[in-house]
Amino acid sequence: MKVLMVTDNVAGGIVHYVSQLTNALAEEDETVLFAPIGIEKQHFSPKVRVEELPVGNTLRNFIINTALFPRAARFLAAVRREKPEVIHFQLTPPWFLLFFPFLRQYPMVTTIHDVRPHAGSRAFDQVLSNDAYLAHSDAVIVHGRWAKEVLGAGEKCHVIPHGDYAFFGDYKDHPSPAEEEKGTILFFGRLEEYKGLSYLLDAMPGVAERVPGARLIIAGNGDFSPYQDAVDPAWCEVHNRYIMDDEVAGLFRRASVVALPYIEGTQTGIVPIAYALKKPVVVTAVGSIPEVVEEGKTGHIVRPRDAGALEEALIDLLTDPRRCTEMGEAGYQKMRTELSWEIVAERTRAVYREIRKERERERDVGP
Repeated sequence: MKVLMVTDNVAGGIVHYVSQLTNALAEEDETVLFAPIGIEKQHFSPKVRVEELPVGNTLRNFIINTALFPRAARFLAAVRREKPEVIHFQLTPPWFLLFFPFLRQYPMVTTIHDVRPHAGSRAFDQVLSNDAYLAHSDAVIVHGRWAKEVLGAGEKCHVIPHGDYAFFGDYKDHPSPAEEEKGTILFFGRLEEYKGLSYLLDAMPGVAERVPGARLIIAGNGDFSPYQDAVDPAWCEVHNRYIMDDEVAGLFRRASVVALPYIEGTQTGIVPIAYALKKPVVVTAVGSIPEVVEEGKTGHIVRPRDAGALEEALIDLLTDPRRCTEMGEAGYQKMRTELSWEIVAERTRAVYREIRKERERERDVGP
């Protein structure tokens, strides 16, 4: 089967996801990726052919790409030249909607990573894009049962879990080898309102009081000013910048537990990273995130917007290092048996096969 994957991201979590999925698909299928110029190619297997096109994911890109007709013509010509048997879009970039009338001959799949706009983000364009992709795709993929229910797409919607991020463990720790620092909590990722960092900061004084040596590492780019006054240097270490791939594993290895105090969300790639580095997690019961956490086995699940519950869950783990280690091992085994990219790729292929067969049935029946 020839698969054409399309993304409009050049770096970060979506590129990590797309690279691991295409690498796994390419073990059996001819796999081509259309991506923006400058995408981080180092993540991709030599078996994946990466074609760079001017398709960036900012509002400025959308305006320029729409105004410059040759860019649209180039994209369509590239699709027709490839003759894919399936086109698979990652996310729902508005610019690609312009091409849907010209892509009807191809079976189309869309992975919708966020079924609802995040708090603090533009909502109108994402809702419209999600609806349009849902209407025009033969199938959509989401990462959990909750997401499928919210999307309301019925049989067209397939639940396939977010795959593992074990590849981060292949990097040598930068700047030096890292070991666990007992009592350390990691909050990792881009700073956004929906990630609930303020609730974690509210919980930390109580954690620091009851767990000797407890510390919080905050690592990620974004506006830190709303949180500055709540930070105590005595128990908090801040890396307010984009975290390079070769730094990720070291930060996770330093932690005893990874905290995701989100106030809303659909899914996250942070839990798979934590599992890959054998770290338990404390998450909130939002979206599909609890579906990949086994309460009391791979971590704890608490109510969102509840600093007290978050505090107690963190203390429970940090005061029992042996249990913390056992949970980290359980998360690692869960990753290997349920979240491997081989499993994700095979389930994705099954979706491809299903929609191709449906297209064939429609052709046989005729208008």
